[in-house]
Amino acid sequence: MLGLLVFALVATGCINDLKPEGGWSSPTEIDGNIYVGNKDGKVVRFDTDANVLSGSFEYPAGDGLGSIYGTVKQIRNVVYGTGYDCTGDSCSGEVFAVSLDSGNSVWGQDGYELNTKLVGDVGISGSTILVATSAINDEADGASGYLYALDATPGSSSILKWRLPLDGDAWTGVAVDGTTAYVGTLAGTLYAVDVSDSDSFTGDPESRILWTWKDDHSLASGIHAEGGLVYFGTLGNKVYKFDSDYRKTADPTSSFNNSRGEWEYDAGAWIWAKPVVEGDTVYVAAVDGSVHSVDQATGNENWSTKIEGQIVAAPALFDRQRGDITERALAVPSGEKHVQVVSVIDGRELGVFVTDERVKTTPLVSGDHLYVHTLNGDLKWYSLADTNQRGCVNLKDGARCD
Repeated sequence: MLGLLVFALVATGCINDLKPEGGWSSPTEIDGNIYVGNKDGKVVRFDTDANVLSGSFEYPAGDGLGSIYGTVKQIRNVVYGTGYDCTGDSCSGEVFAVSLDSGNSVWGQDGYELNTKLVGDVGISGSTILVATSAINDEADGASGYLYALDATPGSSSILKWRLPLDGDAWTGVAVDGTTAYVGTLAGTLYAVDVSDSDSFTGDPESRILWTWKDDHSLASGIHAEGGLVYFGTLGNKVYKFDSDYRKTADPTSSFNNSRGEWEYDAGAWIWAKPVVEGDTVYVAAVDGSVHSVDQATGNENWSTKIEGQIVAAPALFDRQRGDITERALAVPSGEKHVQVVSVIDGRELGVFVTDERVKTTPLVSGDHLYVHTLNGDLKWYSLADTNQRGCVNLKDGARCD
């Protein structure tokens, strides 16, 4: 309980502080290069062939955006994401749209500015960018949070398409499955929203809400949505699987429905990391360092294990090769230090990627390497074959750190 209390204070401080903390942006691969938000609040590109930062790409060119918590997303030749900074209770954020060719904003000199906190990944549906926010600072009678839909169509005359009021700060980011977007709030509400371009919603964004579900605890974890099924965690220690079609007709406060394959699983600690789903298994990581394998169909536990430190980012799945044997494994980031390797079969420890730094991002598996953005602002990469470090670069100045 003391550990969870400490985490509550730290987690609140990280995102609600006067100066939000960087180093939470997970690396992503686009066209063979890696893009990530650094501790200066800038999006940078790492050339995986030369193993250096690309000097031709850095956004913004001047002062950074503060902190970038989400993973950048791509539509055509543009990357999108968010960053924000705070002075006292006043926060200013930006939704950026950056050309992969020039490194410049495609929405004028700056991106789309919002005076609020911007936490979590943006969602992509066609040419629509979906952004979850906290309250807008300069709106005295505004909602406690919003879901914004922005137009990524080249040459569009207006960036804002619509916005939907939410009942609380939205830190989960936005998950998209087809034309349905999912977002959760610290007030404990999960929203399923129709984000299609239908004219029937014109002038009435709230009519886009397909269904909602209310929990007694805050929702802060990333959301996994696929094939009409939704997986998410709460700060009440629970992980849920919902059937979106069933939820359209269910009571917003109704419990899970086993006959529709819905379930709840108690992980014993807060869930901040996005659930990882592969095949018939859901992998759940909690802030007390526990990792759980759960049957996707029933919600029954397959196994549970524990690593040292808090887990706030999702593990990454990869194939661990040992001679002629290939074994599926999880690379689990630790808020204490290192990335632990855990077997998906029984949860036993298989090894460790030694970072010597805290990790609050999801590792990236690319080719024969695992890339890790550490909390101090370094990008380190490791051999998947033997877990040994192969290099390190500082994402602020490009200096080697190996």
